[in-house]
Amino acid sequence: MGNKANRKKKIKDTGDKFILNEWEVYDKNYINREESKIQFSSDLIVSKIKKSPYTDYTVLKTLGTGSYGKVLLVENKITGMKRAMKVIKKSLSFEVSNEEEVLNELNILKKIDHQNVVKIYEYYIDELNYYFVTEYCPGGDLFQATQDIKLSESQVAWIMYQILLAVNHIHKLNIMHRDLKPENILVTKKEENGLFRVKICDFGTSHLFNEGDKEKELIGTSYYIAPEVLNKKYDFKCDLWSCGVIMYVLLTKKIPFLGNTKKEVRKSIKKGKYVDEPLEKYSDFVKDLIADLLEKDYEKRLNAETALTYNIFDYYKCKEKLSMIDFRIINNYIENIKKYKQSNIIQEIAITYLIHNADLDEVMDAYKLFNQFDVDRNGKISLSDFYTGLCKASGNKLNKEEITEVFYNIDSDRSNYIEQEEFVKAAIDKKIFLSDKMLKFAFNFFDKDKNGSISVEEIAHLFKDNNTDDKVLSSELRKIIEKLDEDKDGIIGFKEFSSFMKSLLEKL
Repeated sequence: MGNKANRKKKIKDTGDKFILNEWEVYDKNYINREESKIQFSSDLIVSKIKKSPYTDYTVLKTLGTGSYGKVLLVENKITGMKRAMKVIKKSLSFEVSNEEEVLNELNILKKIDHQNVVKIYEYYIDELNYYFVTEYCPGGDLFQATQDIKLSESQVAWIMYQILLAVNHIHKLNIMHRDLKPENILVTKKEENGLFRVKICDFGTSHLFNEGDKEKELIGTSYYIAPEVLNKKYDFKCDLWSCGVIMYVLLTKKIPFLGNTKKEVRKSIKKGKYVDEPLEKYSDFVKDLIADLLEKDYEKRLNAETALTYNIFDYYKCKEKLSMIDFRIINNYIENIKKYKQSNIIQEIAITYLIHNADLDEVMDAYKLFNQFDVDRNGKISLSDFYTGLCKASGNKLNKEEITEVFYNIDSDRSNYIEQEEFVKAAIDKKIFLSDKMLKFAFNFFDKDKNGSISVEEIAHLFKDNNTDDKVLSSELRKIIEKLDEDKDGIIGFKEFSSFMKSLLEKL
């Protein structure tokens, strides 16, 4: 298979991208043009609800219990969608009293928009508990799902590719996980070809970091913890070490660092010399990636972005499998993207909320198309990659100015990138949300006091943390509500909301 260097895919400029002056930044005509004074951030849709979650959800069964509380399988009473509900006792709550620390996992998850990270939908607080409502992954955790299965290199490569995509994305957001292990990776689906679709979860010990800073807190699980963490001087590369251990364990069903006690295991980890005999029967692709992930010197260790370029993932066509979609569906999505226009801020929030919560095939297919556009595999699309992707998918060279306008319309948070849910919102046929139950679900998101109507104050509450001046916000929202308020009583009922949403959705 050649020498080690040749077995790694080199990062290089292929010259197939269209770059127009600093195309990653909008020109002054876009920055200065007239638009709404209210800027919408997608993390507004993960809301805090001060009431019992059992008014919205029916408990189906208990998925697990622990000293912190329990995890329940629940069903939304309006949509019938199944969710996992993590119930955390306030008296324990990770043995801290500060709510900010208790909600660390929530605050981290709200920042992440990635198909290989478990979604947070909403959270409730009452006198006894915190309740986190998250995505339900019916396959259970990766350890349980694979412990009795001999996985092939192809299966493991596919799993590791997804894990590294997620790790690359969170590291770009300056988030380190600090406790990656098979038990903290959930299986959403095992496909007919034997490949597992997975998502990382459990961000309770995660941490926001600054580039160059070193952490000192001893966090992690013994078998998967990096040597520099044990030495209490580490950075985000500790997650890559854990990825190396996970890959080793998935293939061999053995632990790479031996010891009869926890102390002996940690001593082996500090030495950084893993048992390589169980890897002898595997390809050099496998050996190279594991060796470079389990590099003792974290300054020399791979980052996730580089790990994703290793030839093992090309050899097993991991990106192609993640992006496989019928060309007829692609054509429909491309047409939707090209004609996408931003609408009223209320409609934008409602559609974003429905997409974030939807368990629909149309949404899953849109994620696959996103993967084709995401050249850098970092979970977001630049303007140049968007142009290149559209030209390739449509088979035509498109007008640069028109595509810049489309990009601007999709990039609702003005980040100069299209994130995953922004892309999905533009690509899918919004008519899938026309049913009364989906519109009622969206209406309830705005109707915080559940009195059957939406007020300016309830909508304004969604923007309380987005640095918009209160007077400007109130004035802008009143203008919007005037358009929706058919009977001019100052509030929006469900009938008005439904009529308003349908007037948009039926045109798209």
